[in-house]
Amino acid sequence: MEQEELRLPLQQEKVERPAEGNIAAGLVWGILISIPLWISVIGWIMGIWR
Repeated sequence: MEQEELRLPLQQEKVERPAEGNIAAGLVWGILISIPLWISVIGWIMGIWR
């Protein structure tokens, strides 16, 4: 019974922590990737207008 009680909180922590880490990592990577994309899109549009 002690082993089962110890396993349940560990599983919950392992499920919650990577989910938060993945969301944070996703936001960071999304921002890092979107900045060069926006710069390239703006440069491409400016190139067309000129």
